[in-house]
Amino acid sequence: MNRTRITRRHLLCATAACAGAALFASPARAASPPGQGGGAPRLLLPPVREHDRCPVCGMFPARYHEWLATIAFRDGTAVHFDGAKDMFKFWLDMKKYDTKGRKREDVKDIGVTGYYATEMIDARKALYVIGSDVLGPMGHELVPHPDLYDAREFVKDHHGKAIVRFHEVDMKMLRGLDEGRFIVGGRELK
Repeated sequence: MNRTRITRRHLLCATAACAGAALFASPARAASPPGQGGGAPRLLLPPVREHDRCPVCGMFPARYHEWLATIAFRDGTAVHFDGAKDMFKFWLDMKKYDTKGRKREDVKDIGVTGYYATEMIDARKALYVIGSDVLGPMGHELVPHPDLYDAREFVKDHHGKAIVRFHEVDMKMLRGLDEGRFIVGGRELK
């Protein structure tokens, strides 16, 4: 028997085709004008192992492959996270979370798992939806997407409040997510 893995993207596309939905409308506002380009490329990063722990929350990221985020360092080592939110906490405060004293300039690649295709994509080029009805392993999450099309579809399907870029994520936004609040550019979204 030939088995094909159905991804969330396949399911969404099949549902949209059957319903005849218009797939290009977006009810969310982008936090800043989206850029042009082909989206976030796929990345091949060191694999997560069963005993790897998230340096931010202590959970085991291998249990959450659909949310996995990874920071790979130039020396060949990597740290894994159970979601983009914890990856950003680490990135924004490496002095607090990295026990080896590494700095941002030691980072080679950063990857997050794209929501629909569930594949590792470049975190710096990804788009993130904030304020949706989808919860990650640590609650409210920044949900990664490789391009504006996927991000807009997710916003529409899951009532997202905004689409943000890597450089727009700050600690105020992350603390807000932990509290169930959605803060973009210093303003709380309702």
